Amino acid sequence: MSQEQTASYTAVTEMAIAARLSEAACNSSYKIANLQPDHARWRAYVDRFLMVIGVALMAAGVAAFIAWNWVDLDRLAKFALIQSGILGSAVLTWRLGLNTIAGQSSLFIVAFLTGILLALFGQVYQTGADPYGLFLSWAILILPLCVIGRQAGLWLLFHVLLVLTMIMYYTQVLHPPEGWWQLAQLLGPLVWLGTTVMDSTLASSVYALNVIGLVIWELGTSRGVPWMQGRSYPRLIALGAFSAVLPSTLVMILAAGFNENAGLHFMSPLLLAVITVAGLWYYQFKRQDLMILTLCLLAGIFVATSFAIRQLMTGSDSLLLLALLIIAEVAGAAWWLKRVSQRWDSQT
Repeated sequence: MSQEQTASYTAVTEMAIAARLSEAACNSSYKIANLQPDHARWRAYVDRFLMVIGVALMAAGVAAFIAWNWVDLDRLAKFALIQSGILGSAVLTWRLGLNTIAGQSSLFIVAFLTGILLALFGQVYQTGADPYGLFLSWAILILPLCVIGRQAGLWLLFHVLLVLTMIMYYTQVLHPPEGWWQLAQLLGPLVWLGTTVMDSTLASSVYALNVIGLVIWELGTSRGVPWMQGRSYPRLIALGAFSAVLPSTLVMILAAGFNENAGLHFMSPLLLAVITVAGLWYYQFKRQDLMILTLCLLAGIFVATSFAIRQLMTGSDSLLLLALLIIAEVAGAAWWLKRVSQRWDSQT
C-alpha cells in the first residue's frame, strides 16, 4: 500500500471499531474504500518479491561457484562465465525493457557482475591495486547503468560502493588503524566496518555522503519523479546516516577518556543532533514517514540511556532503575508515534 492508503486503512479500521461493526462488515468497508488488495495486486507483490530473491540468489550463486571452483577452473573459463552472465543479462534487459520487473532485475545483475569481473581480474593478474580502487572503479562503471535504469536498487548499490570507497581510502591510505583497531579486521568485515566509523572524521564523512544522497532523493520525490517515489532507498540511507555517527557518540558518552586514541571529537554528537532534530521535523510535517521518525527516536533513546548508564551505574541496585527508564523511553516513543499517526489520519 501507498502511504495515503495506509492512513486511510487505519482511519477505516478505527471507524469500524468505534461503530462496533462485525468482521464481515469491516471487510466490506475495506472493499468499498478500495483498500483491500485484490488478486492482481497480490500477484504483483509476490512477483516482485520472488524476482528480488531470485536476482540475489543468482548473483550470489555465480560468485560462490567461481570461488568454490577457483582451482579447477581455467582463467579463461572464469572470465567466460562472468562475461557470459553480463552479456546474457544485458540482452535480457534489452528484450524485456526497463519498464518491467524482469528487465530491471537483469540490469541489476549486469551491474553486480561488473564488480565480480573486476575482482576476478585483480585476482587472476594480481594487479596489486588497493581495495578502494576496486569499489571506485565499480561505481564509475555502473554509473551509466544507474542513469539509464532509473531504479532505486541500482542507485543504492552505487551509494554503497561510494561509502565503501570512502571507508577503504581513509583506513588504508590516509589514516591506517593502529593498535587494537587492527584486530577488528580478524573478526569479520561487519565488525571492522563498525569499528572504523568510531573515528569521528571518517564517521562525519560517511554521514555527509548519506545525507547528500537522502536530500537528493527527497528533492526528486517532492518534484514528482516517478521512479523516486519509493521509500526503501531513503529509509536505508537514513539508517546509514544514523549508523555513521551514533557509535562514536555513544563511545564519547560512555568512555570520554578514550577520545584521544580513537580520534573522537564533538562533531559526531553535533551531527547526530542535527539529523535527529531535522528528521523529527521534516518527516513529521513535510514527508510523512514513521520509519525514519522511529530511527530518530531510537537514536535519542540510545543517547539518553548512555547518559543514564554513565551517571547511574554505580552498583547492582541501579539496574532496576535503568530498566524502568528504558521501559519508559520505549513506551513514550510508541505513544508519540501513535499520536503522530492519528494526526496524519485526521488530516487525510
